[in-house]
Amino acid sequence: MAAYFGEHFVAAHQQVGSFEVVNKGGTLQKNGGNVASYFCTPDGRVIEAVSGPVSGAKLLKEAQWAVEAYRRSAASGQAVEKSLAAAHRDALLDLPPEARGRSPEGRIHQLLAERPLPPVNSVYRTIFEDIVGQRVDGDSTGLVAVHRAFEEAGARELPILFILHKEANDDAVLNEWDVQVKRSGNEQSERLAKLAAHYVVVAFPLRDVPALSSQLRLRPFAAPDSELPLFVIARSDGRQLSAVTSWKRKDDLAFRLAQGLVQEAKERARTQDQLIKLRELVAEMDTGLASQVTRLLKEKR
Repeated sequence: MAAYFGEHFVAAHQQVGSFEVVNKGGTLQKNGGNVASYFCTPDGRVIEAVSGPVSGAKLLKEAQWAVEAYRRSAASGQAVEKSLAAAHRDALLDLPPEARGRSPEGRIHQLLAERPLPPVNSVYRTIFEDIVGQRVDGDSTGLVAVHRAFEEAGARELPILFILHKEANDDAVLNEWDVQVKRSGNEQSERLAKLAAHYVVVAFPLRDVPALSSQLRLRPFAAPDSELPLFVIARSDGRQLSAVTSWKRKDDLAFRLAQGLVQEAKERARTQDQLIKLRELVAEMDTGLASQVTRLLKEKR
């Protein structure tokens, strides 16, 4: 994506489709992962778009077209949208007749002639799926559950537990999490449940972590090994504190959850009553963590 600011362009990118790299007979092949480029106004309205990977010369040509078309439209004395729509109609007529309604370039000009200066969020799915021909990954683009988790974590000043997985959907993973923490009479499960009650828990596909990192400007999560699921304990702003893998390491996960709560208490102000309750909670896990909370209480007093 490129946005036009006065005399300059700002380049940015957003992952909206997943891809895999597979080894077939010693040859690496990439499945999926196509691209679309957008030339936008500073407020994210699309002047022009280009489908698929193109040469630098082609991208530069389209960038120059976008700049000149926008300048002429702004200086035309009529509504910019109306003038840009005319520019796209003229560009469409410059294409060979057979390319006007079938080629990606023609279809983009046709789309932007009918809907000039649309917000990029309102057209990227149409361009990526209908014109580029690749499915948009709903979770990786919307990140709805993750955004809600961030909002909740920020509002309640709670850390976040990411459960990263390769299952078919997030609900299956969250259901398994509920099973793991709600086993009555199981000391490990009860301990996890007490600690997890002070976290915002969100499941997320491992393949979409690059989109999560780029959209939310987070450093990529680090994993101790390749086992799954990967539990990432993070601050309320998403910055990683620690990580544990697999459903088997419940004691390790419980300790890391307790550690995360103490760290969050160090970085975000807690009331005296909250610190007393936190000390009682983590004392079951580790006396050292309880001592750290005691120091916070002394500082509070």
